[in-house]
Amino acid sequence: MIVRYLTILLFGLFACKSQNKMQLDTIEVLPKTNLYPLFNSLLPTKQSFTIRGDRDTLIEGYYTTYTILKNTFVNSQGKPAKTINIDLVVIFSIADIIKSNIQTSSIDEILQTAGMFYIDAKENNETLAIAEGKSIYVEFKTQYKDYQMEIFDGKFDNNGKIDWKNAGILEKNLAPLPISEVNFQKGAFVGAFSEKQLQYLSNPKFENSYISTREFADRCYPLNTTPYDWSKGVSQKFIDIYTSNIDKPLYYADSLMAEYLFANFKEKIDTIKVNNWDESSCITFLYQFFQDQKNQKLTYTYNLDKPKITESTTTEELIKKGYSEIDAAKFITFFKVRQHNILSRKKSKQPFSEFTPYSFNIQKLGWVNIGRLIDNKKTELSTFKVQIKSNESLDLISVMLVIPSLKVAISSIQNDGNFYSFTKINDRFRSLPVGQDAFIIALSYKDNVPYFGKQNIKIPKDGQIELVITKSNILNIKQEIDELLE
Repeated sequence: MIVRYLTILLFGLFACKSQNKMQLDTIEVLPKTNLYPLFNSLLPTKQSFTIRGDRDTLIEGYYTTYTILKNTFVNSQGKPAKTINIDLVVIFSIADIIKSNIQTSSIDEILQTAGMFYIDAKENNETLAIAEGKSIYVEFKTQYKDYQMEIFDGKFDNNGKIDWKNAGILEKNLAPLPISEVNFQKGAFVGAFSEKQLQYLSNPKFENSYISTREFADRCYPLNTTPYDWSKGVSQKFIDIYTSNIDKPLYYADSLMAEYLFANFKEKIDTIKVNNWDESSCITFLYQFFQDQKNQKLTYTYNLDKPKITESTTTEELIKKGYSEIDAAKFITFFKVRQHNILSRKKSKQPFSEFTPYSFNIQKLGWVNIGRLIDNKKTELSTFKVQIKSNESLDLISVMLVIPSLKVAISSIQNDGNFYSFTKINDRFRSLPVGQDAFIIALSYKDNVPYFGKQNIKIPKDGQIELVITKSNILNIKQEIDELLE
């Protein structure tokens, strides 16, 4: 009887332990297809970091930063990881997209990308996950922010092609900077603002308001980059609108600026006219810019002085002071980001940066894309095919349609023999931007030898394009792809 009882007890304990173990899925940086050796050789440089799980950490990748608060990662037992190895791959350019064979599409729709990255975390070579309720705050640098961008997770299908699924939106809160670090002359050769105006904007009373943020510097940019006479004419109104509304969300002032331009320069706003940098073009540019900023719906900045944040402040301390877990995490995150930005500028000895980041949180590891679905009004049905010709018998060929101006790369979705197409025939069609300048890129791999072919095209509605693919080597392929997009 005692033996039976112990057996049941041990079985129960084992069952409980098994049930508590989570199944953690690992998304590989590249799928293990027959072409894996080729694309793994072309893949942009992987970065690796080792961090402690019991500390708040900010790591800097190519064009990116990642703020990771303590206990963000857990193992399959749900316990916080102690020593974490992180791998990053950042894809910034269209050339990097081609080299890694990462397409930009979501189901049947084309995805225009601002960039993408892969992030993985392991402890003792075992897969980790982001703990429930936790996230990683990411900043991805860009020279111009498109308010329509969203966040997508990537997953490979059985054929080794990645598909992107919508996973979130951009951060609406603003990242604070000391007022002395804000670049009110962003983009300026001469500058739209007078010395008196710059001194006023630098007033300490604007500390911890949206004036003391990178996002406000972005709004100074169009005034500084349009011809001096025209931008100077609206600079004081710009200052008045933004400085008198700092108790309201940033997008409220954005909307007032757009309304002011429309009300006072309506007859000079022409969204169809080619930009000649005359008065009409400049006013149109300013109006469209502030309309876009309004649509971003950016809100407030976090006042880091209020809870008296320091390097040693923890989320637990802030929660004890009455802050919510979400706000506590954001306070720590934005403090880390601000300190990093100040330190980076001191190291580079460049007080101002023309880059502004997309900011967002991720709750999953693997591939992440900052993108938006392409406007279907600018596409048409297209059934053209590409015929691949080679002197060799190649088992698997990757064929991609690349549109550099849109930062789009689409893998062929079906083939018949040596004929490849980018639209479905028996199912619904995928529309394409007919008439756009593009490239067809073809890559293959056989007996440890890579094959490569390329051709410039204008996307046709139908017909057939022939592309010859020949033996090459990794160095030449990299060089040809880079030269193709210069």
